[in-house]
Amino acid sequence: MKRGLNVFGLVVLFALCVVLPKQAGADMAGDFLKAVQSGKFGGSIRTSYEYSDFKDPGPDSNSPAHSFTARVRLNYRTADYYGLSGFFQLQHVADIWDDYRVPAGPEKDDDKSRDVVADPSGSRVYQAYLDYKGIADTTIRFGRQVIIMDDHRLIGTIGWRQQAQSFDAVSVTNKSIPDVELYGAYAYKVLTIFRTQKRLDGFYIFHANYSGIKGHKLSAFVYLLDSEGDNDNDRDLATYGLRAAGKVGVVSYAVDYAYQTEWNDREYDVSAQMFNAYLSTAISKMFSVGAGLSYIEGQDDDDATDDRAFDTLFSTTHKFNGWADAFIATNGGGLVNGLVDYYADITVNYMGAKMKLAYHYFDSTDDDVNDFDDAYGDEIDVLLLKNLYKNVKGLLKYAHYNEMNSSANIMGAQDEDVFWARLMMKF
Repeated sequence: MKRGLNVFGLVVLFALCVVLPKQAGADMAGDFLKAVQSGKFGGSIRTSYEYSDFKDPGPDSNSPAHSFTARVRLNYRTADYYGLSGFFQLQHVADIWDDYRVPAGPEKDDDKSRDVVADPSGSRVYQAYLDYKGIADTTIRFGRQVIIMDDHRLIGTIGWRQQAQSFDAVSVTNKSIPDVELYGAYAYKVLTIFRTQKRLDGFYIFHANYSGIKGHKLSAFVYLLDSEGDNDNDRDLATYGLRAAGKVGVVSYAVDYAYQTEWNDREYDVSAQMFNAYLSTAISKMFSVGAGLSYIEGQDDDDATDDRAFDTLFSTTHKFNGWADAFIATNGGGLVNGLVDYYADITVNYMGAKMKLAYHYFDSTDDDVNDFDDAYGDEIDVLLLKNLYKNVKGLLKYAHYNEMNSSANIMGAQDEDVFWARLMMKF
């Protein structure tokens, strides 16, 4: 650990010498050592038990999965040094009970006798970047970093999984215009939840927030994805969208719309839309209720060269369309029949605990693919989150997906039950 920190310090020092104006050698060295010594360590521990029972039919049906893992994150942030600072975060996931199957990555298991839990063990550098704030109202970040846009709907960390997602990228955030935040990034590699690395020819992110209307936040974005290679079937997409979130009276709202088309090397057609809307209101200090709609357009017909479904890019899908993760195929544009998710939830806050009950009804959007024109199924989700001590939380979570009509293009083509128990601590 000490050796790794020394190497990181040398990298930071080299970068500082390149970008900073000349200073007296002794002053520079002294200020640098002070910045390093004045930095702060931190970390977190998250233990997670997961039970997953995918009720696949037939004599060769899988046995339920049992997973008990512990994730440890250790991080260090330097103090400011002439507008520069560094951040380094290590992540390790350990298997304690590994009676489950990982479907991809270095721990890929082709033995399908057990159900899937997408939490491979192992270590990785989760974040390692330099921040430069020497330009007024601007932060330039270079290195491995988390990128979260809006509510994670198209770009996020997939933070529910133990091995969360991050990017190798250069990003710029500017706040020089009152009530406006401008963000731009170029990402050239994504670190996936399966502890793999996917190189990109370029992922270009442009995002603007406006908060000048009290109680409301407006956003506009353009995401240009150029996957590695130059094949017709590459995941090369242009996504344009708008979002509004805020509160009107006692009603909170969030609405977003995105349109997607082919871009760069991609030669087959893409013309797909996504729309999300959610309204909620507090009945009392304890109770709140909400309802929403998520529409993700599917493929127009069986010929994939004519049109493709909407691709939710690098989103945290678990947060939106049911915790059983029956519809994670939206990442990659694989949900060819599309999705209409009608849902409602009730949240109770009492004695430092948060309890949530949600119901989802899942329907398809397109009937010209695989002759499927039915509702997929419905789902009930239950959550209990409790602050146990300072910086310590406990969580219980359950999802039951009920299949109504089988479709081969979704993960949850049969019933599924998933249960989690977690203990989370920060220090």
